[in-house]
Amino acid sequence: MMQPVAEALHTAIAGVDLNNVDLSNLDLSVLDRIAVWYGGLPSSVQTGVTIVVGAVVAYVVFKIVAKIIKGLIISIIAAVLAFLLTTVPGNMILSNAYDRVEQQVSTSLSQSQ
Repeated sequence: MMQPVAEALHTAIAGVDLNNVDLSNLDLSVLDRIAVWYGGLPSSVQTGVTIVVGAVVAYVVFKIVAKIIKGLIISIIAAVLAFLLTTVPGNMILSNAYDRVEQQVSTSLSQSQ
C-alpha cells in the first residue's frame, strides 16, 4: 500500500523543474546553488562541464604529484651523492692511513730485529 504512494511522491518530486521555482526564500548553500545551476543545464552542457572540471582537477593533481615525485627523485639523488661523497673518499683516506700505519709498523719491526 505504501509502494504506490512512494512512487507517486517520487514522480511528483522528479517532475519539479527548479528553473521555474523561486529559490530566493530558501537557505541554499553554495554547493546546493551549484547543483541547481548544474541540474538546469542541458544534458550535453552538463557532460561538457563535467569533462572540463575533470580535466582541470586531473591537471592540478598531476602537477602536484609531479612536483612531489620530482622532489623525491632529487632527494634520492642527493642522498646517493652524499653517501658516495662520504664513503668513497672516507674509504680512500682510511685505506691510505692504514697502509701508512702498516708500513710504519713493518719498518719498525724490521729495524728492531
